[in-house]
Amino acid sequence: MIAAILRAQWLSMRLGPRRGSFFSLATGLIWYGFWCSVSYSVYALALGSPAAELRFAAPTGLLLVCLYWQVVPVISASLGSALDMRKLLVYPAPHGKLFLVEVLLRFTNGAEMVLVLTGGLIGLLRNSAAGGWRAGPRILAPLLIYILFNLLLASGLRSLLERLLSYRRVRELLVFLMLLAVTVPRLVLLSSPGKKSLAGFGWIVQASALPWTAAGRAVLGESEWMSLLIIVCWTLAAGWFGRMQFERNLRYDAMAAQATPLRGGPARPASWSERFYRLPSLLFRDPLAILVEKELRSLARTPRFRMVFVMGFSFGLMVWLPFMLGSQADRHGAFAQNFLIVVCVYALTLLGQVTYWNSFGFDRSAVQIYFAAPQPISLTLLGKNIASMVFVYLEVLILTGLTLALRVDVGPAKVFETLLVVGICSLYMLALGNISSVQYPRALKPERVSQGGASSRFQALVFILYPLALLPVFLAYLARYAFASQTIFVIILAFAAVLGAVLYWIAMESAVTTVAKHRERMLAELSQGDGPIASN
Repeated sequence: MIAAILRAQWLSMRLGPRRGSFFSLATGLIWYGFWCSVSYSVYALALGSPAAELRFAAPTGLLLVCLYWQVVPVISASLGSALDMRKLLVYPAPHGKLFLVEVLLRFTNGAEMVLVLTGGLIGLLRNSAAGGWRAGPRILAPLLIYILFNLLLASGLRSLLERLLSYRRVRELLVFLMLLAVTVPRLVLLSSPGKKSLAGFGWIVQASALPWTAAGRAVLGESEWMSLLIIVCWTLAAGWFGRMQFERNLRYDAMAAQATPLRGGPARPASWSERFYRLPSLLFRDPLAILVEKELRSLARTPRFRMVFVMGFSFGLMVWLPFMLGSQADRHGAFAQNFLIVVCVYALTLLGQVTYWNSFGFDRSAVQIYFAAPQPISLTLLGKNIASMVFVYLEVLILTGLTLALRVDVGPAKVFETLLVVGICSLYMLALGNISSVQYPRALKPERVSQGGASSRFQALVFILYPLALLPVFLAYLARYAFASQTIFVIILAFAAVLGAVLYWIAMESAVTTVAKHRERMLAELSQGDGPIASN
């Protein structure tokens, strides 16, 4: 049965487009090449550390492995691949085997950690202080059990989060709370009282009852049988938790949870949101006005978009704020002076995965209406770009208010500069996005809050082109720093704006030409469904 599921997934992938494999391969080599270097560093650390250092390093390293395996998929808003139950429940497949496939898919979130653990394993086998090669079974067994523990725990957490994130008005609050849980400890540690109290958290890697400590002690041969018993108990608990959450997901209807309830009774006056949606009709003429309004309404009602929008002004601020709480020199450095610009450009980048990188993703097969309607496709792309910019500047407005509330030194001149810089950066991002939307379209399910926006092929391409896209704006700041001249900064920034406008116009023409030549391929890709394994 497992082989049949994997074969069906493989056939669905073979039927899909094969373009862009070079960029995906190049990005994969860079990414896993980096983790291979991290694995080698862990190998060197495990090889050269004496027994006293290993007693602390082993539990600490296993704790970091667990945190990466469980937390990184959450903060990256991508929970990895999973079984699409609505396509499998019609078959008489045993739930136990489906759960086994689901657990095996958790390797997609922790393949990097398997590399790291492999490096540590080889280093310990060559370190006489850890027992050497003769202790191979003793070292290998706890690590395999610990990997199984992380797989089962990740499966349960994914099922739980996927169900919670499908509730209306809950997913945004949940994401915000998860981000607080991830970033607040970092803010505390950067403060002076937090640094003094750091020693109080040593029990996290010293308590024998915790899974990473038990696994670390079993690897080093300390209280071996008791440590093995503890890690086995944790693994059984994780297995029970994962299976229970998996069974609950089998009986859960995500579409019903995300449905908007009907409202009866007499008509009420237009709300502030309704007036917001009608703003395009005051600024543009139809059909552009209605295209922008449609995009604003559809994005605001999309669970995936709302989650990323909340992450833009919450997670982005929490990621960069600790740099403002460092030393006195950091607080008055170049980064601190451009803090608002950095977090706003970060939010612009984050919103791209559900807007301009893949403009037609949420339309899916309904994209054919744009080809049947009388307006040109360039007008459709322009309307989608304008709607994206409305949400981008909403992010800027929220981030500006939060920055002022946190008493970060941001004056009116810096706010105006941020508005200009975000607009100029957006020209380059939208230009690339228009090309990607027609060259590498990907159908998205609005209800899947953990699904990425752009296709993996174009994400690989963005990995290469993104630094080049922001290079003109970066050169303007570099010139201001080098020459200490605001005039040079304004001149180079103006040149970057003109260059961005030209690039946007060329990209729009290229996108229109591509649609005219490859309309059928674009419709086929946006109408294509996933296999039995949904990739997020």
